[in-house]
Amino acid sequence: MLGFHSDGIRLFGASDTLKANLKKRKLPLVGSTTGNTLVFAIDDETVIHKRPYNISFAAASTPWFVCGLTGVPDYPQVLPFDSEHDLTAFITAMYYASQEFLHLDIELSFIKQTLGADPTKVIRAYEESDFDKIPKGTPVICFYFGNGGFLETDRIFHVLTGDNGLDMGQVTLAGSFASKQSLLIAFALAEKMKKSRLNCKNS
Repeated sequence: MLGFHSDGIRLFGASDTLKANLKKRKLPLVGSTTGNTLVFAIDDETVIHKRPYNISFAAASTPWFVCGLTGVPDYPQVLPFDSEHDLTAFITAMYYASQEFLHLDIELSFIKQTLGADPTKVIRAYEESDFDKIPKGTPVICFYFGNGGFLETDRIFHVLTGDNGLDMGQVTLAGSFASKQSLLIAFALAEKMKKSRLNCKNS
């Protein structure tokens, strides 16, 4: 997907809680940027408008993400996350995707355009036990990293579409079926909740 082996994750605007949760997952946080670094600007428009890089954050093909938690910055292809829990899951999935050979590939532009399509909604991460909570009629991007082999594809699709009634045409599955990692997580846009969720859940 990302076309390279990432050398780490650089964060702009991240809270100490988010950094701590990423470190718990043993993800490498770095303080500088190379051509192989995943970059996430979180509620931070300064780094976007200063343009410290030759390529824009808005470029759909770059592994640089504009993320909103407290609000959605006025910038193209912003990813509006519901909570730090959801953002932590997303960063984890993106890092794993940059490290693995993906048997089921996915384009960065598709991720950004799908999850950033509606600024009035928020991105939520759903573990398998919560697949029944994924809103019907919305595109779903599901990442799998494990060693279950290709047969796992059929099982995951059946759980999403057969057991939980999601439209097969709106489900995109990506990931590796011969991975040392263990992650099955789906992302979808959902309505904002009236009461804010906990900022972060234990994973």
